[in-house]
Amino acid sequence: MTGDDRPTRLSRWQEWSIYLSLGLILATGIAWLLLDWFVRVPSEFGPEHHPAEHWSIVAHGIGAYFFMVVLGSLIPVHIKLGWILGRNRLSGSALAGNILVLSLTALGLYYVSDDILRNWISVTHWSLGLLAVPAILFHVLRTR
Repeated sequence: MTGDDRPTRLSRWQEWSIYLSLGLILATGIAWLLLDWFVRVPSEFGPEHHPAEHWSIVAHGIGAYFFMVVLGSLIPVHIKLGWILGRNRLSGSALAGNILVLSLTALGLYYVSDDILRNWISVTHWSLGLLAVPAILFHVLRTR
């Protein structure tokens, strides 16, 4: 089968929406990680977080919401038909599991107040987020 006659192929808007939202999520997640770990600004009370750290996490959340909406649009055709046809089940299931855990850890970061638990959730979240990049590339390139 060529790339154009795959029944599970995403529509152009879905494909671009996935890539744009993932690009935004990745860029803002890495920006937040770098700012959180390595950047402090002086203030009258000592070193503080850079103001861009807040805006990077806000943009990260907006990108994640957009991604989840687009991901939901994949369920009726791409995911359902791919499962029926037996295509990329392993990589698709791994991605779905990764996204599920990322979503749950995102909620944990928002609602958990215990510092030790929150630190574990944070490391889990950004680790899985970084691992999602090669997993998505593998899923996409495996079919092409």
